[in-house]
Amino acid sequence: MSQDTKLILFFIWVVIAMLISTVGLVMIMRWYHREVTKVKKQQAEEHQKLNNQDKNI
Repeated sequence: MSQDTKLILFFIWVVIAMLISTVGLVMIMRWYHREVTKVKKQQAEEHQKLNNQDKNI
């Protein structure tokens, strides 16, 4: 293979690696956001239950 071909293949490999890492990062961010939303929802429900119990006393 000539030097130009090696260089082109290297740049293609770099672009593919960047795309894969970007997709992975986006997936991790979406998963993290989903987990944070779940926890916040649970905390809001617990807070609501505590408020309701305080009102009943």
